[in-house]
Amino acid sequence: MTWFRTSPRQTARENGEKQYVTGKPCKKGHVSPRLVSTGTCLECAKTFCAGYRKENFSEIAQYNTANKVKLNEQKIDWAAKNSKKTDVANKKWRKNNPAKLALLVIRRRMAQANRTPSWLNAGQLFEMESIYNYCAALRSTGLDYHVDHIVPLRGNNVSGLHVPWNLQVITGAENMSKGNRFNG
Repeated sequence: MTWFRTSPRQTARENGEKQYVTGKPCKKGHVSPRLVSTGTCLECAKTFCAGYRKENFSEIAQYNTANKVKLNEQKIDWAAKNSKKTDVANKKWRKNNPAKLALLVIRRRMAQANRTPSWLNAGQLFEMESIYNYCAALRSTGLDYHVDHIVPLRGNNVSGLHVPWNLQVITGAENMSKGNRFNG
């Protein structure tokens, strides 16, 4: 009977992993993880990709501009399928960028204030306050609900008003997947 040792790459492939580690340097001397699919060192792959992007910058920019909607949909799909990774990355970004986060909050509040019409009456303002209070009550029970603007206040193609008939209470997951888009 012949006994043989499986390679780290074969073991990683059998376990469904995308990377493996040999501990040995690649042809260019990098000691880093390698891709299971090709055996390529990640450092070599990064160097190649950076060079390719630098040499083909204008073509890549044209492609990105022409396929903006498709690329955004792909990003949204990826984020939905990888919600844990997205949550971790978002928390890390918020922790490392408090000034940028504060600026985003200020911009949102200003947009809301600028998009609230002066002609709203007291009853409509009370209705809006009730919607926010209802959402807060749901959140206090541990449910993840958000108040969403049906037509976004700062959408790419259309901008809505901060009025009671443009507000809805939806789950946090729905709101995050909807983003700043009008699905009408």
